[in-house]
Amino acid sequence: MQDNWAMIEQVMLQLIHDYFPIQELEKYMSEFVRYKMEGHFPFGQLVILHYQMFDGQSTDIFRAAAAVELMILSLDIFDDLQDNDNFSVPWNNIDHAIVMNIATGLLMLSTKSLEHTSFELNKKAMATNYLNSCVIKAINGQHIDLVNLIESEKDYIEMVRSKSGSLMASACLVGTALASENHHDVVNKYAEHLGIIAQIKNDVNDICRLDPKNDLLNKRKTLPTLYLLNLQQPQYQFVRDYFDSKTMKKALLNDRVELEEIIRKSGVLEYARIIIRINQLQAIELIDKMSVQKEWKNKLLHYF
Repeated sequence: MQDNWAMIEQVMLQLIHDYFPIQELEKYMSEFVRYKMEGHFPFGQLVILHYQMFDGQSTDIFRAAAAVELMILSLDIFDDLQDNDNFSVPWNNIDHAIVMNIATGLLMLSTKSLEHTSFELNKKAMATNYLNSCVIKAINGQHIDLVNLIESEKDYIEMVRSKSGSLMASACLVGTALASENHHDVVNKYAEHLGIIAQIKNDVNDICRLDPKNDLLNKRKTLPTLYLLNLQQPQYQFVRDYFDSKTMKKALLNDRVELEEIIRKSGVLEYARIIIRINQLQAIELIDKMSVQKEWKNKLLHYF
């Protein structure tokens, strides 16, 4: 697995070197790629896993994996610029106009990476279509998230299915399409569940830490904050008051320990775990139906 990380990074860095001769631009892009390497390129790993699961043999799959990771990196950068709440990333300390140009370059480089693979034209066309279609779907989901057009659990799940679910599906479908003409529909469905699970886990982490990324403090409607908004007990009225701007952030943070305790006792963590488990079981059911060896199914289950 570690060899896969190194190969994906190597391909990404080589692509940057080949297409961006401006030294400063290459320096920044390479720095961003190395930063993402710390996360072990999970999307690229999914590309490779699905390709090999359906008997793919070409080493060009690393270029396809790099294509997906370049796309994810560019969207992560845009997402951080839009949210303006992640101060630990290397692109936070660079002029935003330059960062936007870099993100655009990485997104275009993603399509170039896939374009220059040696796969059969029909398979490459299908993989490219999946990559582009999933990004478009994710942008629609991102818009709903940015303008806070979420009022219910159903709204949230559909937004996350479009946003995180489609990006997870892009990786799984690119790998699948380059190896096989079968299983595309079931792969798409369980990949969306995988994306939903990952997003809920992120949102739970964000609600539990009282820092600039906290979704409650930023008045973002996520599964946990929607749950808190719907609690009718008097001790949770402060959540609705804060979202309605009747209470200021400073007042909310007067007693951080008490706020953390109220959130912990609300049942929000248990509720989120139930929704995660429902999606896990639905995904497992889909995976079980596929005619692939058990070892591959077990590898997929590690992502849940």
